[in-house]
Amino acid sequence: MNESLAPEIFQAILLQVVDPRDPKQAWVEIVDQRRTLCYVSKYWEKMVAGFSELWTPITIQRFTTPSLLSRCLKCCGEDRVIDITMDLGAWKVTAKDKVLTNVKSVPMDQFLEMIDGVLMPFANRIASMSVEHEKEREVSMVANMMAEHSWPRLQKLALKPSWYDGSPRRAFALPQVHQINDFQLDIISPRQVPISIFPTLHILALRESLNGHWNAFEVVIRQLTDIRQLKLDKVTVTRPHPNSAVRMADTLHTLHFYYENTGQAEILGALDIGRLDRLSIRAYDSGDLRDAITSNPSVFAHSREISICQRNDDTQEGTFAALVAMRDVVCLDMGLCGSLGVEALKEFVRQGRELSSLENVDCGGVFNAEDMEYIAGGRFAENFKVMQHGQVVGKEQGKKN
Repeated sequence: MNESLAPEIFQAILLQVVDPRDPKQAWVEIVDQRRTLCYVSKYWEKMVAGFSELWTPITIQRFTTPSLLSRCLKCCGEDRVIDITMDLGAWKVTAKDKVLTNVKSVPMDQFLEMIDGVLMPFANRIASMSVEHEKEREVSMVANMMAEHSWPRLQKLALKPSWYDGSPRRAFALPQVHQINDFQLDIISPRQVPISIFPTLHILALRESLNGHWNAFEVVIRQLTDIRQLKLDKVTVTRPHPNSAVRMADTLHTLHFYYENTGQAEILGALDIGRLDRLSIRAYDSGDLRDAITSNPSVFAHSREISICQRNDDTQEGTFAALVAMRDVVCLDMGLCGSLGVEALKEFVRQGRELSSLENVDCGGVFNAEDMEYIAGGRFAENFKVMQHGQVVGKEQGKKN
């Protein structure tokens, strides 16, 4: 490969080797590959340094040096927005068969000094920021540092401690922004961040972050006046009355609801939701799934696309109950239910039940030819299709009269 090769072809080839957006490529591996490419020749070094797509998103870890971070930021190009993932942990990182120990991880105060001196001057170009650490305190230190700068392009922010150590809760300052529309809080309570952030949000993800506090839940939901997607992951709330519920904004079109015990299903009943384009439910077992349906049957009845996952392979009663509750579903994904999804569909057909809105169902790779033929004979939409991993495998089957 030489200088006669068109730059766009050269760049396309480079992306086959190094792609920072490929989740399968570890950051350490990406850094090593870029360095190797630069060693080939002066021309290659120039092409790599000038190709901004090879340099963002940027992952910053405790062993990231100021010189490496500075080079990554400068090579992103003057006009390109930058995506940052900051992992504050000092644990081991594995790239292929190579293990990098935490020997070179710098102390936290030295690391934060680098962030303040090298990263923060680029605040006006950063579009997304994810801050991850095992403890809330360290995440809050970065958030408070960010609050001292203006972030005109920041649209996505994730604050992600992995566990709560029982220390007193602290208030989080947040960056000065025109509008964050995608916000994720892990462990951190919404009560710890400024309420002014919520009205601009289009996407909100909460993980283990309410701890039963109804007042905090109610305040947040009422502030989500322009919300489009809501993700609740193992979030608990205790309603003051059995029928207490908060109306979601009509702008909401997607709900992801993940939980692992009965108490967490109650939060679904605390949401007064209109019609959804997409509902994604991930439950631990059949009983948990039935609790979710009982808590808010209308959300199952009036969602057009539904994805169901039952992690514990105990009984198909929960998945069958979900099918019975559905009224308006057009696309149904039960691929993560395994054989339970197939058995529930077969029982639904055997009982002669009708779901005339359902146009396609995907049960992953667990269908056999006999299952497909039996389910395709059910009382579904006239253009009903059986699918596997998004591909049509069953013939279209007319609705039976």
